[in-house]
Amino acid sequence: MIKDTSIIDGETVIERGYVVIREGQFQEVGAGDYETNSNTRTHVISGKGKMMMPGLVNTHTHSPMTLLRGWSDDLELERWLSEKIWPAEAQMTEQMSEAGTNLALVEMIRSGTTMFSDMYHLNREGTARAVEETGMKALLTRGMITMFDSASVASEKLHKAVDYAKRCNASPTERLKGGLFPHAVYTNRFTFLEDVREAATKEQLPIQLHMSETKKEVADHLRTYGMRPAEHLLTGGILSEGDLLVHAVHVDEDEITLMNDKTTVSHNPLSNLKLGSGIAPIPHMHRRGVGISLGTDSAASNNTLDIFAEMRQAAMLHKGALQSAEVISSQEALRMATVNGARALGFLDSGFIQAGYAADFIMIDTRSAHLQPLTIDPATLVYAAGKNDVSDVYVNGRPLMTNKELLTIDEERVLYDANRARKQLVESSN
Repeated sequence: MIKDTSIIDGETVIERGYVVIREGQFQEVGAGDYETNSNTRTHVISGKGKMMMPGLVNTHTHSPMTLLRGWSDDLELERWLSEKIWPAEAQMTEQMSEAGTNLALVEMIRSGTTMFSDMYHLNREGTARAVEETGMKALLTRGMITMFDSASVASEKLHKAVDYAKRCNASPTERLKGGLFPHAVYTNRFTFLEDVREAATKEQLPIQLHMSETKKEVADHLRTYGMRPAEHLLTGGILSEGDLLVHAVHVDEDEITLMNDKTTVSHNPLSNLKLGSGIAPIPHMHRRGVGISLGTDSAASNNTLDIFAEMRQAAMLHKGALQSAEVISSQEALRMATVNGARALGFLDSGFIQAGYAADFIMIDTRSAHLQPLTIDPATLVYAAGKNDVSDVYVNGRPLMTNKELLTIDEERVLYDANRARKQLVESSN
């Protein structure tokens, strides 16, 4: 039990209350003092001076790419990928990728992320193992780029991706899920995307892909197919309910109408801004019923995996862009960073601090000048709190970090391995 703590989620605010956790779930959540039964043995933790909130959810990242943090900055997406990132990734080994993934896990836990979606082509088995060992939750995918592959090679990539997703779904801990992630419409033939849809339907797997990130991508797709990307994917039967569109920066009114409640968008505001890609019409999508979650993209394009920063940016960016302080409230931004993300990744029992939900939560130490005088509401979490305020992280009631001490991963070793791998990558790239 955790007592004497403030509790905030996307629906509820309790200024002083308690939670009782049993078998990985919130058994009871209430205001005031807990009426204890003298016959019940309960481990009690004081939450005084702290605020409890749901664990943050990062619905789009590429964890091994922490090794490419600072590798290339201040370039637009197409040049950034073709001139800098893809050549570097061609030199990356499985061991390097594993070092990058572990670094990402440390960064995410420290910044309050309890669940994430990860796409890459290397170290997939190692990533699944690391998630299990650290105690986090994740939807993992094996990325697919097949534009220049033969039919047989493309088919083999899809087979491996399906097999990997099925093995993730078979995890005995139930903290892993799998999906299919064809990189984008511009890196795969549409016929291959049809094959992905067929496999996803057969195996009951969700699809994710990058879409409409830049104006150039949309213009190229229009020129090739005579339709915009979202229109093509939705009318062509590639996407269905439960699938996730990453970015969706350049979508028009007709596409948003098609998206409606069929798909969820992973909004990555900081990466989109840094790469000069644009500002997604999130308030309009939100009004039309499109589910909105938050992602960081990779540390190479952000350059952090900080969902607190994304949450604040999502709440503030659109106010300025539309010159309206009423769009994307702090409560809506909090939901995007928590329960909306959990739902987007298929963890339907996570995202709220309510009885019956998984005990995936974090504690914010409020005893800092920038959080005082303390107001117990979502605005404090969105506009004032940050990753450095996270003191405790729990998944299914298991502590991953307490009082800022990591419990399930050797941070010192991870930092050493990551810096060694980065040095090796620099040497091999030169």
